[in-house]
Formats: sequence, C-alpha cells, structure tokens
Amino acid sequence: MRPVKRGDVAAPRSLTQADGPGKSEAKLARAHYRSGAAGSFPGFGAYKGDDVAEAMAKLFHGKCAYCETFHSAGAPTDVEHYRPKAGVSEDARHRGYWWLAADWDNLLPSCILCNRRNGLRIASAGMSRAQLAATAETTVGKGNQFPIRGRRARGPRSDHKAEDALLIDPARSDPARHLCWPEAGLSLVAPRFHGRAADPYGTTTIEVLGLNRQHLVEARTDHLTMVQARLAGVEARLDDVAYLPPDRALAALAQVEAALDDIQALAQPQRPYSAMVGAYLQERLKTLLARNRALLAQVRQQRERRDANKRAGKRSANKPGAAR
Repeated sequence: MRPVKRGDVAAPRSLTQADGPGKSEAKLARAHYRSGAAGSFPGFGAYKGDDVAEAMAKLFHGKCAYCETFHSAGAPTDVEHYRPKAGVSEDARHRGYWWLAADWDNLLPSCILCNRRNGLRIASAGMSRAQLAATAETTVGKGNQFPIRGRRARGPRSDHKAEDALLIDPARSDPARHLCWPEAGLSLVAPRFHGRAADPYGTTTIEVLGLNRQHLVEARTDHLTMVQARLAGVEARLDDVAYLPPDRALAALAQVEAALDDIQALAQPQRPYSAMVGAYLQERLKTLLARNRALLAQVRQQRERRDANKRAGKRSANKPGAAR
C-alpha cells in the first residue's frame, strides 16, 4: 500500500454535478432513511459510473488501493466504500454511511480478495511456503467492517474525524507510517512498532484486509526475489569495476548506473507492490553505496579528469593558428 494524493485526479463529474447521478441518488437515499423505511436504500449505484472507474484507475495506476495488485484484464474489481454504505459489522444498529455512498473521497478501487469476505490461508513470520500451504483457512476481507477507536458517526453532520478510524486509507494518510516490510523469508507486511507497542492502524489493516494471505504473499515474494537477483547482478558488476583499467571502468560504471535506474523504477507508483520494493531498495542501496563509496569516488574522479582533458583539447584545437 502506498500513499496517493486524491487531488491529483479530478472528482468524477457524475458524482459532483448538481443534477448528476451522485447528487440525485443522495437525495433519494436521504429521503429513504428519514422516512423510517426498513432495510437499506435499494438504489445505490452512482459509484459504479464509468467515469468513477476511470478516475480510480488513473489515481491508483490500475492497482488495488490496498494490496497494489494489478487488476488483470477481465478480472472483477470492486469500487470499495472506505466507510461501508449499507451497514457496519461492528455495530448492528448502524445503518451504514449511506450519505457517503456516492462521495468521491469515500471510494477506493479494491481487488475482490481485499474487499470481500473469504476463507484464505494467512502467513505468519518464519513460515515456509509448505507450512503456509498446510495452514487452515481464516475468514478475512473487509466486507462491512469499519473498526474505530473513537465515537461512531451516525449522520451527515457527524464529526467523521472523531471516529479515529483504524483502517488505513492511502488517500488520507501515508501507510509507511504504520506498516513495514521485515526482510526475512516470505514477503510479509507487518505493523510498525512504537516502543513495545504494535501500531494499531497497521495491525488492524493487515488483519481486516488479509494483506498476508497466501497467494498475495507468494506473488510479493516472487517479485522481491526478482528485484534481489537484479540488484545482486549490479553488486557483482561493481566488484568487477575495481579491477578494470580506467576507460573500461568508466564504461562499466555507466552500465551499472543504468541498471540501478531500471531497478529503482520498480519502486515507482505505476509498478506492482511498489511500497514493498521501495522499502527494500531504500535500505539496500544505502548499504551498496556505502560499501562502494571509495570506488565510486575514484571512478568519478577519473571521469572528471577525462572530461577536463577533452575540454582542454577542444580549446587548444580552436585557438588561432592551431594545426588543422
């Protein structure tokens, strides 16, 4: 999960126009709930507009807002209500955040495994793939869950911030403040620790969404293994640079720099599991650069001397009376 700025994409017109589907639906929903009618409002649907799907795909680069898995061609994708529209699992008397059903700020693109309740195998620290495959299934997925630490909002005029929602919304806060990626075995996401206490937002988000479910963990692990292999190749090339003559060392270093650029591109927002890759590279590149600082400085000096000599040669060639 990585942060996004919702303002980078304009809110869909179907939800914001005064006479559009979103505003019209909100009026009907308000009338339904104020009338005392039983059951949920049956007309929710404005959030399914084509322009809503397009805006979400643009904002989240075609990925699930929670697990960063790409929505494959033809695969079902849910428009997720951060605050559930038609009920709250933790409060049987709550009728849902119906007033936010067509609110752009309450909508996120989600894969069906993050959004729907399913029986899945969940990985834990130190577990092997074989052990994970043999683990009993646990029911996970958001559904109508919306755990909070504060006072539950019950209408349009309620103070939503006072709820202190425990589920991370990547469009409202930076997930990296609450989640981390321990480097050991399978690629698991974990809550950050503050002293001895696990971050409650990270813990809840991982558990509710099942962010360490089997197939997701396996996909992340395979992806990270690929990144690790590419970085190991760069490290091997750097080791070779130290034994090359200056001209060849410069050429080899240029190749290393290009390879590093390609690897770092894997942490860009458009790429799958970019938060995991970014966290891994942040630490590994620090170590790589520190270990090779002297070598890189030496090669950089050689490059600067070569460039200075070339410039001096050009100036000499351009002087009046220089041999032609």
